[in-house]
Amino acid sequence: MAEIVGNVVIGIGVAVVVLGLVGLLRFKEFDLKLLAGAKIDTVGFIVIVLGAVIRSGFTWFSAKALLILAIVLLVNPVVTSTLAAGSRRSRER
Repeated sequence: MAEIVGNVVIGIGVAVVVLGLVGLLRFKEFDLKLLAGAKIDTVGFIVIVLGAVIRSGFTWFSAKALLILAIVLLVNPVVTSTLAAGSRRSRER
């Protein structure tokens, strides 16, 4: 049962990533592309990792995956904010 639920959650994560990639290709402005890329990183990655954790159960793999997820959740907003600030500064010149 856990494998089925995990596969469904992973499928939802993959769908989020695919829809984000469509937005990434569709948008013309850098800020909108940055927004789509940030959503792919955060929402898609969270859902895929949680699906993998559900599928594997509580093991060393899931503990390491959750640790990597926590690191990504801390670093991703900083990187996105830095890219947006750099883009804004370059447009002001």
